[in-house]
Amino acid sequence: MLRKCLVVLTAVGLYGAQPRLFPGEASADFKVLKAEDAPVLMAHLKRYEKELGGDFLAYRNHCLRVLSFTTYFLGKEPDAGGRRVLESALAFHDLGLWSDMAASYLGPSTARARKDLQGEYSEAELNQVEDIIMNHHKFTELADPLADAMRKADWLDFTNNLRFPLRSGMPSGNIAKANEEMPLEGFFTALLNRPFNIRPDNPIKAGLEVMEIFRW
Repeated sequence: MLRKCLVVLTAVGLYGAQPRLFPGEASADFKVLKAEDAPVLMAHLKRYEKELGGDFLAYRNHCLRVLSFTTYFLGKEPDAGGRRVLESALAFHDLGLWSDMAASYLGPSTARARKDLQGEYSEAELNQVEDIIMNHHKFTELADPLADAMRKADWLDFTNNLRFPLRSGMPSGNIAKANEEMPLEGFFTALLNRPFNIRPDNPIKAGLEVMEIFRW
């Protein structure tokens, strides 16, 4: 029994470490998107560069990796409207950690997105942005293909920052390519520190508030 457990743990460890240790080739149709490829995303992020401070590059690169992974999961480039919604949702998806100093940040991030996008986006588009942000830490599948692709991509990149990515079928070479062209820049450390920077006097409450972002 112990031997079987060790074999399983070793297999899981090797599978998770594959993008770092022996990644293989990236898919021919996988592209790592850069700042110049995502003007809507960058326009929103630039507005909050002061609030993001020293974490700006880490958050920007996270958003761009997630955008790259999302596009791959979709299997095609979204239409212009879908791409605009996706880039906007990505810009705001974790932003409340910085802009609103909120450890439980999904609601504040969504509210800020609605406020900033009001008048430029239709109600249907605003609802889709909200759906993407509010459900990007959901464990189970979403009905909207765009929201679900972003959900899988964000989980992939979050665990990628832990060095053991939940790949959801993403080829290891694609992850290695994304990490090389759009480096992690300490994103996980930035995420880990934010709640306790927000509530330095009560780290237990900070930890409990962070848990509110996860949904079944």
